[in-house]
Amino acid sequence: DETDSPASEVRLQPGKAVFILMGRDVIEKFTRWPHFVSTAPGVAYAYLPDYKRTRKDVYYEADSLDALAGKIGIDPKSLQETVDTYNRSLGEGRLKDRSKDIKPIHAPPFCALGPVESRIVITDGGLRVSARHEVLRKDGTIVKGLYAVGSTGQGGLLLEGHGHHLGWAFTSGRRAGRFAATQNGNS
Repeated sequence: DETDSPASEVRLQPGKAVFILMGRDVIEKFTRWPHFVSTAPGVAYAYLPDYKRTRKDVYYEADSLDALAGKIGIDPKSLQETVDTYNRSLGEGRLKDRSKDIKPIHAPPFCALGPVESRIVITDGGLRVSARHEVLRKDGTIVKGLYAVGSTGQGGLLLEGHGHHLGWAFTSGRRAGRFAATQNGNS
């Protein structure tokens, strides 16, 4: 159930990986603006047709749930039971308060993206650093020669939005490199 903090459930699944499953209604929705699958801010938006064309390693499509199960390597009976349980919960109104856009998975084609794996990609806050990205001790003194950049060197800064963490990693890494070179007498 994607409406109920699914990230914490990934670790409990076989192989610690899951697939994002969609039926025709959701597939059609994610083919055009404003419903993109992923972004590179200020550069491009990726929709399901883009994944179908360029990411054959994570995009699977079939005209039946049995065929889709075969493509993604899972038990067809388990997939059907999961879809039936999900669709039943919609009919019972258990998910109606979460979103007006929740759709049953009932009409082909069916699509799966994945496997999706749970990963830690950022730290919230990171180490305390100086303006030169030098790691600071609890008492505020500098740990000589130790720099922290990217999410680890945020010093309490929380960046929100796709790509911001990458931008900060590139920028802070370059700055710290320059400061380290200057400290060591290089230029």
